[in-house]
Amino acid sequence: MKFGIALPNFGRYAQRESIVDIAKSAEDLGFDSLWVSDHIIIPESHKGFGDVFYDPFATLSFVAAKTRSIQLGTSVIILPYRNPIVLAKMVSTLDVLCGGRLTLGVGVGWLEDEFEALGVSYMDRGAITDECIAVLKNLWSSDEPGYRGKYYKFSKIRFFPKPLQKPHPPLWIGGNGLVALRRAILIGNGWHPVGLTPDEIRERRRAVGESQTRNQSSNFVISLRKNLQIYESKKKKPDVREPLRGTPEMISKGIELYAKSGVSHLVFQILGGRFKDIIHSMEFFSTEIRPFLKLESQD
Repeated sequence: MKFGIALPNFGRYAQRESIVDIAKSAEDLGFDSLWVSDHIIIPESHKGFGDVFYDPFATLSFVAAKTRSIQLGTSVIILPYRNPIVLAKMVSTLDVLCGGRLTLGVGVGWLEDEFEALGVSYMDRGAITDECIAVLKNLWSSDEPGYRGKYYKFSKIRFFPKPLQKPHPPLWIGGNGLVALRRAILIGNGWHPVGLTPDEIRERRRAVGESQTRNQSSNFVISLRKNLQIYESKKKKPDVREPLRGTPEMISKGIELYAKSGVSHLVFQILGGRFKDIIHSMEFFSTEIRPFLKLESQD
């Protein structure tokens, strides 16, 4: 199993120095990936994100220059918010400049007030997302790009640079529901839900047909973004919904359950009251938990 860290491009520690410290520490400690989130504006109805929300691509470009080999990803880009031609250019440029380290997580979005502020149809977000993905793939792989759909149309253009990764960076579909999982199976390289339990992941795989998620090509990934909070010495009552918040033993068991459910990449949203607690949790996981995990193949 691979393990990633969500960078604070929003919230309490959305600061240049904090982002660099976490990114460099994650690479030095052997984590596999770094991830950023995406919102363009924050409506008054959702102040919990904080005032600052850094652009994900600008943040990853900055982090790419501060790191060497750790993978970089988006968790997730809300596709309907952006023109797909512009987005394709941003992604391919970043993939080239970071040396092919990018994974593109994408989703349909959920914050209706944000759609309204951006002038994008909330009701059409699923259909727009499907067209965006088709446009992205066309631009990245075709020598003579062209597309004609309901929302986007173009022809007789040239598009460069192409992504360094061929045919394009891994495309992971975000979302917790069956529609997202089916979209991932049909047109993605992975599924990237948030917060689900091992049982919920197993149930969704069974609902769409386990053979579809198990028998994908070897690069199909089930990745989960999940809160991590380590209680080193305190007794913590197990929480079925939060199997990665507890003692090292509880967290190890939770990770093993996720592995059995089919998850092969965990992205940690580390919870901590102080910034140094986040760094300490990363260090503790790398030295006291990860080396002792006993992970079995998915059921």
